[in-house]
Amino acid sequence: MKKLLLLTACIMIGFYALAQTQQGYVKTKGRMDAQGKLLPGHGLKGATVSIQGRTAVLVNQDDGSFSFPVTASQFRLDSVKKKGYQLVDHDACPKTYTYSKNPLYIVMETPDQQLQDQLTAERKIRRNLQKQLQEKEDALEAMKAQQTISDEAYRLALQQLYQDQESNEQLIKDMARRYAALDYDQLDEFYRQVSFCIENGALVKADSLLKTKGDVAKQVEEQLQRGQAIQEQEAELDKAKTVHAADQEELARRCYSYFETYAAQHKNEAAAHYLELRAKLDTTNVGWQTEAGLFISDYLADYNTALTYYQSALKQVLASEGLLSRWAALLLGNIGAVSTQIGDYNSALSYQENALTITKRLFGEYDPETAQCYENLGTAYSDLGKYNDALECHNKALSIWQSVLGEDHPDLAQCYNNTGSVYYYLDETGKALELHNKALEIRKKAFGENHPLVAVDYNNIGTVYTNLGEYDKALEYLGHALSIWQNVLGEDHPDVAQCYNNFGVAHFLQGNYDTALDYFRKALGILQPVFGNQHPDVKATQDIILKATERLNNGKK
Repeated sequence: MKKLLLLTACIMIGFYALAQTQQGYVKTKGRMDAQGKLLPGHGLKGATVSIQGRTAVLVNQDDGSFSFPVTASQFRLDSVKKKGYQLVDHDACPKTYTYSKNPLYIVMETPDQQLQDQLTAERKIRRNLQKQLQEKEDALEAMKAQQTISDEAYRLALQQLYQDQESNEQLIKDMARRYAALDYDQLDEFYRQVSFCIENGALVKADSLLKTKGDVAKQVEEQLQRGQAIQEQEAELDKAKTVHAADQEELARRCYSYFETYAAQHKNEAAAHYLELRAKLDTTNVGWQTEAGLFISDYLADYNTALTYYQSALKQVLASEGLLSRWAALLLGNIGAVSTQIGDYNSALSYQENALTITKRLFGEYDPETAQCYENLGTAYSDLGKYNDALECHNKALSIWQSVLGEDHPDLAQCYNNTGSVYYYLDETGKALELHNKALEIRKKAFGENHPLVAVDYNNIGTVYTNLGEYDKALEYLGHALSIWQNVLGEDHPDVAQCYNNFGVAHFLQGNYDTALDYFRKALGILQPVFGNQHPDVKATQDIILKATERLNNGKK
């Protein structure tokens, strides 16, 4: 892979000749009543909006409106505060935004109301799933009574039904969290009804509503053809562009609603398909390209496709904003992460170093985004066995996050986890175990029990216990990790293979070579199709299979 070299020449950031005014609102969420009617949110007078480099803006309008001048294409929103309220989207601040003629909506709720919204959403979802379970049980009972199904088939169907019901727990948590944060005011009536159906578990109805708009895949192709026609019909260019933009926004929203519908059911390939359709709609939309790449990388482990999306987005950013931009740093980091996954550790280090250089120039040393770059760079150093350099980076990230975010933020859990892995490789297992347990507690509190990041912590703790020779504890924690990853990512994901390998190591060290071989072969069967035979993880798995086979054969002599 060709490395992207950091430009050394001075890069100037352009400014608008005249300041523009960014409008915004601080408000509570819009909600839907039991009949699917909108209950609008209300403005929050008295909130304080802090923008980097400017005096804080006090919201003194009853409707929660505010405004401030913008002299560049982007601005950084540092915080929005109001006594007794909290941000619904915790990632809204601190964050860099692009100036827009559309208002910026900042949604806040009281902690009690936000908790109640999440519990209410969870209760509705649980009731609907229980109703669906009852209907399916009744249908099976009727088939059995009519002798249209054998007793064995009936028992197997019930067993599968109950297993599916158990796997819905993560779906319930994720959907409740998503819909507790949804502001229905910002949706049009059609998508309010679609989202209302999804929130209440009526996925079939949501699918039917979306299909009333027609075949989205076909319309995407038609939309692309219209885009070409716009370029050819200069006389009607302005009118055609207006129509095209409106249709594109609607199609993109529908694609994303399809994505949400399938992602909520852990149908990851179908979910990715609709993100890719949306990305295909506008190959210049950096956000759409990046989101498709992230989902495909994390959930499908299709790293070549993810890399294609990242490189396409980076090309757009370099053309429009130049190298000294937040998007450029983010995409360089993402490309570095993919380089790590495919085993190109030197390239990964180069990309992460470039991302850190850009981010420090944009935001300074003590910024959460700089901390994330230090964290990524530390991981790259660790992959190359440069553990002292890795610890230095992780400690810098930890210091920034502790001062800015506090002790219970998920970003700290990421840092604890990665630092723990470095200590593990340095054979300081006590310190490693302490840090992985800290990460686990923070992530369980933030994401719930059945989240892929929680599985990372379970996996790492299990690995440490294996190193300590406490194999029962190791297998217990690895079992938690495997269950989560299988449920959320599917059986053929590299994270599942990693867990199988760790199971194999625990059995190998106990002398259970036949069991170990079963796990190693399962891992290899997943890793080879994804990475090919030259990847370090594939080679390591092949080597340990040979060792386990040799030990097993020697024991039989």
